[in-house]
Amino acid sequence: MFKTRMTELFGIQHPIMLAGMNWITEPGLVAAVCNAGGLGMLAIARFAPDEARQNIREVRRLTDKPFGVNQALALPGARENIDVAIEEKVPIINYALGKPWFIDRVHAYGGKIMGTTATVRHAVRAEQLGCDAVIITGNEAAGHGTAATSLVLIPIVAGQIKVPLVAAGGFYNGRGLAAALALGADGISMGTRFSLTKESQVHDNFKQLCL
Repeated sequence: MFKTRMTELFGIQHPIMLAGMNWITEPGLVAAVCNAGGLGMLAIARFAPDEARQNIREVRRLTDKPFGVNQALALPGARENIDVAIEEKVPIINYALGKPWFIDRVHAYGGKIMGTTATVRHAVRAEQLGCDAVIITGNEAAGHGTAATSLVLIPIVAGQIKVPLVAAGGFYNGRGLAAALALGADGISMGTRFSLTKESQVHDNFKQLCL
């Protein structure tokens, strides 16, 4: 067990999160990360609302640990999927690309909100809006960020917000975790690394290419 503000906030053992990757974070992978002590994140943007509900319930069938859902607010169906997540009382809701109108509803049942950001300004704004934690995404995270890298953004954001900070982009082992913690983050999010696990449904040819 490795305690940080991230582990304490979310009730997990290790300060490691599965990035919410559409078409990759199936319930089996999400639950495997949760059962191993990390934070599993189910990406629901690709689902219709009834599919989102079904997959959320499948995660719950596979684990009794805390987990989250990830939804890009700029995509079609976001409002309906967020409503489903709230109805199902998902412990953590992670959003990106939009303003979270649902924070009070999530806090009402004891849930947590985590905003994914790619700039310092947006990270600060996420905290101001009421997020319980913030993800800062460097350019290494599938190119989702701006030109700034994770190791540049972490110390800047850490110096400007008070809520726990999760670093995303380029992390895949203990050395990266140590670097992120040293720079002021409270944990890391990993995408590619988890997509290469045996629990991942990514094709073996792609796994070998990444390795």
